[in-house]
Amino acid sequence: YLVTGILAIAVGSGAYIGAGLGTGPRDGIMMGLKARGLSVRVARTIIEITVLIIGALLGGTIGIGTLAFTVAIGPLVHALLPPLTLRPRKRPSRQPRLPEVRKRTLDPGPEAVPGPATADQ
Repeated sequence: YLVTGILAIAVGSGAYIGAGLGTGPRDGIMMGLKARGLSVRVARTIIEITVLIIGALLGGTIGIGTLAFTVAIGPLVHALLPPLTLRPRKRPSRQPRLPEVRKRTLDPGPEAVPGPATADQ
C-alpha cells in the first residue's frame, strides 16, 4: 500500500501540474526552483528533506513511510511530469472576422436639442 500511495501522489502531482491547474505550496516552490535551474527531482527532494527535519524538530514521528516518501516523491514527479504535461493548443492561423457592432449609448449626441422642462423634473 505504501508504494501504491506514493505512486498515486506522484501521478496526481504530475497530472494537475501538467494540466496547468496550478500548484500547491510545495509544488509551487518546486516549480520555482526548477525555473531557476534545479531539476524537479533535486528541488522536490530538498523540499521534502527540509519538511522532514522541521517535523522531527517539532516532535513528529519519522517512520519508514515518511522516509520512503521523502526520497521517492522527487524522482517520481520528475519522471512523470513530462509525459503528463499538456501541450498548448494551437490556435487556427486564420480566425473568422466578426462583424463590427456599434455600441449604443444613452448620450443622444450633439444633434439632440433639449426640450422644454416639465413639472416632474
